[in-house]
Amino acid sequence: MRAYVARTLPGCSPILVCNRAPHEPKPEGGFKRGSGGVITALLTLAEATEADWVACARNDEERRLATSYGAAVPIPLLNSTGRLHYAIPTKEQYDMYYGVFANPVLWFIQHYLWDLGNEPIIDDRIHQAWEEGYVEVNKQVADKVVAVARELPKRPLVLVHDYQLYLVPRLVRKALPAAILQHFVHVPWPTPQYWKVLPKQMRDAILEGLLGCDVVGFQSSLDVRNFLLTCEENAGLQVDERERAVFYGGRVVYARHYPISIDVSTTSRLAASRGVKRQERELAGWRPPRLIARIDRTDPSKNIVRGFIAYDKLLRYHPELRGQVQFWAFLQPSRQDVAVYSRYLRQIRQTAGRINSEFGTDTWMPIRLEIGESERKAVASLKNFDVLLVNPVYDGLNLVVKEGALVNGKNGVIVLSENAGAHEELQAHVLSINPFDVEATAAALYVGLKMTPEERRRLNEGAREVVRANDITRWISRQVQDLRDLVMTPVRA
Repeated sequence: MRAYVARTLPGCSPILVCNRAPHEPKPEGGFKRGSGGVITALLTLAEATEADWVACARNDEERRLATSYGAAVPIPLLNSTGRLHYAIPTKEQYDMYYGVFANPVLWFIQHYLWDLGNEPIIDDRIHQAWEEGYVEVNKQVADKVVAVARELPKRPLVLVHDYQLYLVPRLVRKALPAAILQHFVHVPWPTPQYWKVLPKQMRDAILEGLLGCDVVGFQSSLDVRNFLLTCEENAGLQVDERERAVFYGGRVVYARHYPISIDVSTTSRLAASRGVKRQERELAGWRPPRLIARIDRTDPSKNIVRGFIAYDKLLRYHPELRGQVQFWAFLQPSRQDVAVYSRYLRQIRQTAGRINSEFGTDTWMPIRLEIGESERKAVASLKNFDVLLVNPVYDGLNLVVKEGALVNGKNGVIVLSENAGAHEELQAHVLSINPFDVEATAAALYVGLKMTPEERRRLNEGAREVVRANDITRWISRQVQDLRDLVMTPVRA
């Protein structure tokens, strides 16, 4: 892959730009790898492109590390060592940028989570967080990118990631007009109307920031269409839907979708590891005849409570399943310093407690709720489900679906929200649901449990083949190919 990238984009010096670094410094020294599938994907991208990495120093330990080195910090990638460059906002700046504006304002907009009759209230706190936090930190990150680019020997190829850094491309373009710029948006892109939750100067700046790119990447074709509509309706720009392009400032900006994926070989090795097998032996000690599983963060966008309500209905409509099935929810606590997230976790616990109290017996607990973090335990769950419930309100992609499709050994069936980005690739091999319809979700859970072995095998193998074909290597190679085809010999308006 590294040789392929070098051949496809010769004469470029890549810089990967992300809010967080791939590894976090440990107090005793050394590094701890960041959690989550997206970090794994970006590590693979950095390895393949030999990119320098620019990130924010998010806490005191990272600020101390950045200050002590004064230049690039050597960090472990997957099979080599990379160079990490920190932008160093103050604690107050970072808290406003991330804790007040990016989360929850942008996250909630991009996942359609606001109760618009009541929230958000765009008051002086939000305006201050925008100006002194989000705008300021994006400037600092852009300045760091420009400084790094000027030290590199070739034409800069700047690969910016996600919703925290929407302003960076335009700022880098101003300083480095010859740079090649791509921004990949990992979260859903909502409709033009929903963007109008934000005041005009904020949403215009976000759009103009992205239009500093040559290519803007998204998870799904729906996100691409929504982005083009936003450019046309909210900014009055000329859009070519057939070419999936926007004309802006005398340049062509292309919009493309590249559904992110997993590293098939690495995930398979983890699934076969001794640590996962040890977790599987523990699971076998309590596993009921039928297991419904979900692996998620306790984020309101994940729709965990509605999933429990659907399971409640399954037990009411099919009492013969009581004692024969268990819902195992292994959940990672998310952003508990944000009030709406801590309230949602309480609601999750309360709903599970009510169902267990109503239906549970001395020998059977309907919901096994675990809050914690263990990659091995999560993979053991994915290897052993009969039904995997993934019902987000909206999701950029959802890598748990792909991990489950790859490693499951029980011919398990996936019940998947039509609003997850992964649905576009996997819809022929899953049971599709509307995530708000708990009746339909209960019915899909029942169908998944009662399918014939041949039907289950067919769905399971079909989903696995999609994941194997569209792996992390293809995610990278498609982007690299488009950068070469669209940018190295661009068509001008």
